[in-house]
Amino acid sequence: MNAGRVGDCLSHVCCTLPARAVKSTLDWDIARKFWFSFLFLTVLCAKFLHIYAHWDSVPMKKLLLWGSTFFLQDYIFLAIGYVLTQNFRSRVVRVVAGLVVVVTTLVLSVMASANTSFFFLTGAEIHWRQAGSFEKDPASVNTLLTGLTGLVIVEVILLIIAIFASPYPYMIVEAIVDIWAKLLSAIFVPAWRASKPGREALLLRSKPYVERFLSRSARGRQIYQNLKIYEPVSTNDYDEDDKEMSGSAPLLEGQTAEPAEDTEAAGWKNARWNSSRRFDIRNWDWKYIIRGAAIIAATLFVVILRCVRPHDESYSFLSQTIVLSPFAGVDSQTKLAGITGDNEIDGKLTALTEPPRFDWLPKGDWPGFRDWKKSIAGVYDNLHYNSTEDPLHISNLHLDILEPLREAVKSDDFKIKHVLVFKMESTRFDVFPLRKGGYMHDRILDSYKNKKVPKDVKARLANLTHTAERLTGTESGLHKEGMVKPYGGIYATNSYTSGTFTLKSITGTTCGLSPLVMDFNHEYEYHLYNPCMPHVLDIISAEGKDNKSEDFTNWPWRPRFMQSITDTYDHQNRLTPALGFKPENILTVESIDKEHANDTSFHGEKFNFWGYPDHDLASYFREAIKSAEKNHERLFIEHLTGLTHHPWDTPGKKYKELLGSSWGGNNDDVNRYLNTIGINDKWFGTVLDILEETGVADETLVIMTGDHGLSVLEDNSITPYDNPHVANFHVPLVISNPRLPPIQVNSSVTSIQIVPTILDILKESGSLDEYSERAIKDILPMYEGQSIIRPIIDKTEQTRNWQFTVMNTGGSMVAMRSAAMPYRLVIPLVPEVEWRFTNLETDPHEKNPIKSFGLAPLTSAIAMKHGAEAVAWTEEAAKAGQWWVADNWRRYEYSPA
Repeated sequence: MNAGRVGDCLSHVCCTLPARAVKSTLDWDIARKFWFSFLFLTVLCAKFLHIYAHWDSVPMKKLLLWGSTFFLQDYIFLAIGYVLTQNFRSRVVRVVAGLVVVVTTLVLSVMASANTSFFFLTGAEIHWRQAGSFEKDPASVNTLLTGLTGLVIVEVILLIIAIFASPYPYMIVEAIVDIWAKLLSAIFVPAWRASKPGREALLLRSKPYVERFLSRSARGRQIYQNLKIYEPVSTNDYDEDDKEMSGSAPLLEGQTAEPAEDTEAAGWKNARWNSSRRFDIRNWDWKYIIRGAAIIAATLFVVILRCVRPHDESYSFLSQTIVLSPFAGVDSQTKLAGITGDNEIDGKLTALTEPPRFDWLPKGDWPGFRDWKKSIAGVYDNLHYNSTEDPLHISNLHLDILEPLREAVKSDDFKIKHVLVFKMESTRFDVFPLRKGGYMHDRILDSYKNKKVPKDVKARLANLTHTAERLTGTESGLHKEGMVKPYGGIYATNSYTSGTFTLKSITGTTCGLSPLVMDFNHEYEYHLYNPCMPHVLDIISAEGKDNKSEDFTNWPWRPRFMQSITDTYDHQNRLTPALGFKPENILTVESIDKEHANDTSFHGEKFNFWGYPDHDLASYFREAIKSAEKNHERLFIEHLTGLTHHPWDTPGKKYKELLGSSWGGNNDDVNRYLNTIGINDKWFGTVLDILEETGVADETLVIMTGDHGLSVLEDNSITPYDNPHVANFHVPLVISNPRLPPIQVNSSVTSIQIVPTILDILKESGSLDEYSERAIKDILPMYEGQSIIRPIIDKTEQTRNWQFTVMNTGGSMVAMRSAAMPYRLVIPLVPEVEWRFTNLETDPHEKNPIKSFGLAPLTSAIAMKHGAEAVAWTEEAAKAGQWWVADNWRRYEYSPA
């Protein structure tokens, strides 16, 4: 067949099949089999995906043993669907049942298609309970639309398969129902006939009412006569369907066809179950008997297996049909209560106490310091987080500064005037910088035949993360000439984010507190239990500041937030002011557009719906620094990058080839991602150049960290949504200044330690005036995290150094680890999420996690693979996690009920 013929055939199929489907919907007698087939495929495909997504949470031998019982809910629902697709005699019943089937099928098919598309993009299923929590804003809608193509493709595939499969799913189910109907009739009808006295009594009692109702028509009288001979009416289709289906369903082969009768009464009689002929096993052939016996045996086997199946949360979850998934109950407190019986650690229920008394605190209401507001009686109205009452807190402020840093920080030459904090969107640890022998680099090599990378690609890779090499003080090993002089400062090689949801990560970094364990961005609606960095800088700028002084320690601070993308996503425009940034000091794509609405000289070009490339902020950074120097102000700038967010568009849609074609994975996604990483690396170099150009480089502390990582290599994920893989947690962290020696800190740290580290550096370097230093000394001990410029304490006699990450989107899972131990534990907060344990010492890329829907089976599996020490750690971690989540809610004054 030539290409033209093939094209004509495809065109004919594409044009005629939808038309046939639409036309069929006008005739329910024909369409009902199609809609049932569509429903059948939708429900079963959704269940197979559901099991596939969680198959590794159940041991294979148990999956094989109990797997058939996971479909029981689906069987029951399909049986109901089969009943609703009967050709009822009543037009009203037929229309109502048809509408129920059509609407239900369409809704479920869209859900199944969306879930399938989402799974293959992210590696996780959609949590339908979150749909009501996700308020639609413009950026959210644009984000959702990026996955619309996949949804449509899956939906069309399901539809086409249903068209070609129809009416066979209907016929198969009809045959199964027919076999069971015959069996049950053969068992119960004789017993019913044998109970003549009881039947006569029932008939006599009901006769006046039934006769009065049925005697209104000839057909009603005929029905009544049929009732008198106690022959129940069939639930099968009527005679026209019997004729159509007889001989066409494989399972119905061998049945004796009934003779056609012309009269209405005869037709009505044929619709009844006549046990003298239709249920007489002697009239069945051996093939029908074998098939019937197999169906009955299989059905009984599944039902019995379900009755003896042990109670296990994983079995219940995997048994859940897509029909019930939006209505599945969620109770975080109930789920957590299964961890342990008590809710205290070291006899402490909470870390909330009366706030400490500060004699330096200025009068009035100060954002971030609400807890210090007193009532008329002179007592505090609110409780405040007290780190000394936190049984999981460890302080290292009593230790001296790390030896390599001590002399530099105490030096008169080291003074910090400005602070820049960069939150780098979706930046994995191994791309900052890209280094030879790293996991990302190895995968790049695998994409080329025999791992031979072309010279031009080698050159691109060598220069891809040049600035990151300077900031971290590490060589990539990709260029011959070696690295240029390191910028200087601390490079933390084992840093995890406080939240894999960007806005929660921003809260952790800006405020030095753990994000709220709740889905999506709601921190701004609740109590931020410690002052954020802008709050602290505002309050120490309240008294005794002099803009005319040449001593910058007397200058007031101006906190600013800058991003070239939208802040409308999930109400970031409400969060940023709540963190202490004043509206006039917040820069976003919306404010840029407003500023240049009538500016014909502005030639900024948006890279996609998010906004402008990050490097378009160069003039704003330059102007902010010059203005601050001129007006004698100190800057605290927090900058969220946007270019490295999926879908990884670049200015002008131009990409350099960095990967080959041998690797069969997601080459295009990885190539696009690395291109945006390279573009932003040059942007970071531009910022360093601006600091040099404006003369403030030696007086500026630059902090760079990822908001979260991205497991784009490990599981092809484009988002950390509900993804517990370690690659989504491990992020770069550098604290840089040219006057600091380059050092590496290999201890386990987290981004909530950034605020106390900044305050510690300002205090220890003499970068504050007397009033500000006194205030910082009181404020610094209130934070949870240890200072990174001092030795990190891994554990004490009372507790380990537990580190928590609130996982995207916030209310489903919490991940935790402890310093100096290679273990990671993911605690589920909702029923549809598993416990997850990994040992990074033996499995650094988490290829073989241990997962279970219960803690007890999890620890049993851990004991077999990792021994008693790992089990003890897991049980201790589970108890600490329970206490921490409950107190997290108390600190934010949030009730999950």
